[in-house]
Amino acid sequence: MAYNTRYYDGTDLWQLRPHRRAIHTYCLSDGTLVGMFQGSRGTNPALDFIVRILLDGPDEKPEPPSHAYWVADLLMKGQRFPDEIKEIMDYYLNFYDNVCTPFSSVVNRAAYTPTTVAYISTTYSHVVVPNTLPIDYNATIIELFCYCEKQNTGAYQFRTLLQRIKDYLDGNATYMDVFRLAINHR
Repeated sequence: MAYNTRYYDGTDLWQLRPHRRAIHTYCLSDGTLVGMFQGSRGTNPALDFIVRILLDGPDEKPEPPSHAYWVADLLMKGQRFPDEIKEIMDYYLNFYDNVCTPFSSVVNRAAYTPTTVAYISTTYSHVVVPNTLPIDYNATIIELFCYCEKQNTGAYQFRTLLQRIKDYLDGNATYMDVFRLAINHR
């Protein structure tokens, strides 16, 4: 892998403005780097975080992962593996509702280790569609966004997006319903 050395030092992702190191840097199975950076929004800005991805390439720059990336990816995988993607959506809806709780402190957030990625990656390792994202990308991004939304009391749009993907796979929503929600999610 040949990452842009302005943003990755071999261990950590960096952002340039303001200049800071990622709280966490994760390397996915395809080499994509995912960083969790300090944010400044929501009901508790000290615990807010921003997710950025860095792709392999010396000229690549970190970017916030668009919901359209992982949503389109899951819809494409759902055409070939509908039962598995429905199971994954059920898994994350349960995770969101019953397991995921907001970070209680900066120390708690700094000690965070993803809990769902290994299970999803192992259980659904066969869910492979050529030219799509690896399943650990989906798992990492969904888990991080569950935590991000849980930091804001009363927020629900991300959970609604997970449900809408499941509704689509069940035949109860159109792909336009899913994309409209994904594109308008902030």
